[in-house]
Amino acid sequence: MSEKLNINDDVKVLKLNILKDNLKQNWNLDTDIWNEEFPHDYRFEDTYLQLSFILRDFNIDELKHLIYITNLFDVRNYNHDISTLINNYIKSCVEYLNHEIDGKADEYFKKYDKNNNCFSYEKKIKEELSKHKIQYSLFFYGTLRASEVRKAVLGENIECHETTNGFLTHYKVFQVKDANYPLIKFTNNEEDVVQGLLIYNISSNELNKLDKFEGVNYFRQYVKINVAGKLYDSQIYIPDKNLLHSEPWDYENWYNNDMQSFFNNEFDLNGVKEIKN
Repeated sequence: MSEKLNINDDVKVLKLNILKDNLKQNWNLDTDIWNEEFPHDYRFEDTYLQLSFILRDFNIDELKHLIYITNLFDVRNYNHDISTLINNYIKSCVEYLNHEIDGKADEYFKKYDKNNNCFSYEKKIKEELSKHKIQYSLFFYGTLRASEVRKAVLGENIECHETTNGFLTHYKVFQVKDANYPLIKFTNNEEDVVQGLLIYNISSNELNKLDKFEGVNYFRQYVKINVAGKLYDSQIYIPDKNLLHSEPWDYENWYNNDMQSFFNNEFDLNGVKEIKN
């Protein structure tokens, strides 16, 4: 949890924590290197490591879990295999970036084959991480606020979810044109507030079901959700540019008057009704 609103900065902080915790195991590095003028890059003598390059395909939840399972002081949850992979991965990234800077990337791939280069190590970390029960946080602003819809999508055991009410600023919810469900739009207006339901412990399997239900016109994006004055990292489903909207959407009105129509006409586990413009 962070009080900052910049998700990109949060990702950088998480990556730095992973580097610090894991590099210290095998690399004798001066801790002052982390306080340089350019904190997003690691520089030490002839070594160069670009922070934006490493762990590029890992989301906030996965980065947090990597920190959790590579903490040497947490013996019960410490995972030696993943920690070793991270060490090898970072060293390989340094080698690759230094070769690339010198215009010798081809030499790197001749030296390191497809099983032990930085890209293969990243894939191995992903594969190992997939064996762990990572939990995701999602903020529902639309039809999924209703327990009836969540049960239809995820099954009857949604009572195991940890839920709380929260809100998101600088956004507004509208009805999708010619449809009975909403979309959310960034307005950059601090007076615009979206109320919704924050769920903390969604499994990977449940996340896949939700992605399928949301369909091709929505994608997940990280935001900061305010709960009782504290900000929490979460994801919301953002519409792509294909969806048009009409008037503002009201959850209570939809729940009381239009939910059954939604189930009858638009609900589909393989993706809600796709809008044809």
